[in-house]
Amino acid sequence: MDTIFYNGVIKTLDEAYPQVSAMAVKDGVILRVGSDEAMLALADEHTKKIDLEGKFALPGFVDTHLHLYMGGAFAHRINLSGARRWAEIVEICKADAVKARKEGRWVVCGKFNNDYWSDTNKIPDRHDLDAIAEDVPVFMQRACGHLSTCNTKALQLAGLWEERKETTKLTMDFGSDGLPNGYLRERTTGRVSKIIMNFEVEDVKNLIEETCQKALEKGLVGVHSHDFNIVSDGDQKKVLQAYKELVDEGRLPIRVYQQNTFREHEQIDDFLSWGYHQNDSIGRFTFGPVKFVADGSLGSHSAAMRKPYKNDPEMRGILNLSDEKILNLAEKAAAAGFDMVAHCIGDRALEQVMNVFEHTTKKYPRANTRNGIIHCQIMDEEQQDKFREMNMVAYVQPIFVKADGLVVDDCVGEELGRQSYNWRRFKDMGVHMCGGSDFPIEPFDPLPNLYYAVTRMTNKGKPWYPENGVTLDEAVRMFTVEAAYASHEEATRGTLGVGKYCDMVVLDKNIYEEPIEELLNTTVEMTVVDGEVAYRKK
Repeated sequence: MDTIFYNGVIKTLDEAYPQVSAMAVKDGVILRVGSDEAMLALADEHTKKIDLEGKFALPGFVDTHLHLYMGGAFAHRINLSGARRWAEIVEICKADAVKARKEGRWVVCGKFNNDYWSDTNKIPDRHDLDAIAEDVPVFMQRACGHLSTCNTKALQLAGLWEERKETTKLTMDFGSDGLPNGYLRERTTGRVSKIIMNFEVEDVKNLIEETCQKALEKGLVGVHSHDFNIVSDGDQKKVLQAYKELVDEGRLPIRVYQQNTFREHEQIDDFLSWGYHQNDSIGRFTFGPVKFVADGSLGSHSAAMRKPYKNDPEMRGILNLSDEKILNLAEKAAAAGFDMVAHCIGDRALEQVMNVFEHTTKKYPRANTRNGIIHCQIMDEEQQDKFREMNMVAYVQPIFVKADGLVVDDCVGEELGRQSYNWRRFKDMGVHMCGGSDFPIEPFDPLPNLYYAVTRMTNKGKPWYPENGVTLDEAVRMFTVEAAYASHEEATRGTLGVGKYCDMVVLDKNIYEEPIEELLNTTVEMTVVDGEVAYRKK
């Protein structure tokens, strides 16, 4: 026996042995579970014995939607998530502009959320950023990631200053003077990203590895990550090369299930020419579903809605792909045997994608298809019923209610707001629902996500439609059992059952016996990947 973990309170999530104190592991696989006495009797002189010191353990957490590469890159920007006033941001950015002027670089900021500011709720435009600095390029990206804003200098350097509303083919906004007002939406942000985030393969490797190490500290043994064509369009070969080298060098400490994202036919054609198939693996890196980004975000009013925004009647959001284009892309993916997932926040985007998925599954029928929707936010019960009928997987981010619960009803009205983010109804219908963070939009810490899945608490300390929440055990299974299902791994991972790989997280509290608020004070003591201790709290 290679390793015996003992003296723990191990909740296996396996019906055969729901709770044990010890496990015996060989070659990363759990061979026996039971009492300390029985498991320790299996040890020989080569067996490692790891005392869990009476701590509580669960199957290791898996975040089913985030962006490892982008999160690593964003970590090197000015983080504005803690700002609660626009005036505070101005002060921060002016100070950095002094340094940027001397160093010949941009002022690059991320994760601002105007909904949290006390002095104004306006998204800063070109004029606001020009007031910070006119001679230094200034770029800010909203917390949602779907809207950014630039000063005049940045627009000029990115080749966007000459664009005009009447002729532009880009997703950007213009002021009453006919000039760009600084707002860039969706893919147009990539025009700037190519300049400020032009990384080489070694840089990409370092960013991914650095982020994976931080993920281990949060009890994550695996992630479903969108890394292709997000930091920069057309970077999929570079990103794959980075992953291959990380695997070869033994520097990928967690499993990465790639959500392969494409916006253009050339991108998906290039990808399919590599010859990989759904669930092909290179070490701990696995090719997962093909992903599409169907619309934008709620906070930027770019989520595509069937009706105009209640608080912005001129807006219905943005469909990133035409009906014809997304259908053609999806047919290529389905014909090649790939599952498909799509970023959908608005109900119009959801309608478009469900129609496309329904068409492709009929045209290219395949057993055990697990198509899914990432975010699953604005939808009514009729759309939920069709979702279940199509047997799709729901990828939800419980922590989103912290901010979204304050604005959804204003955006879509109380009737549709009550039906949206309705995880209780999904569970009651038997929908497979897994959990994620959308890091770096939110931190990739599963424990706060469990808290918000149960309480649906907003930033103002009041629950938002709490009847639509789930139980703690259901929330835990979203980040374990259901995560394994989403990646076709339910036979080998997701529980701590005999015959499954030993992926485990050890916590300093038994979260099932503490008040729900203690989830926010719980810490990870140890993370085990494939039977090996990958992280231990110092």
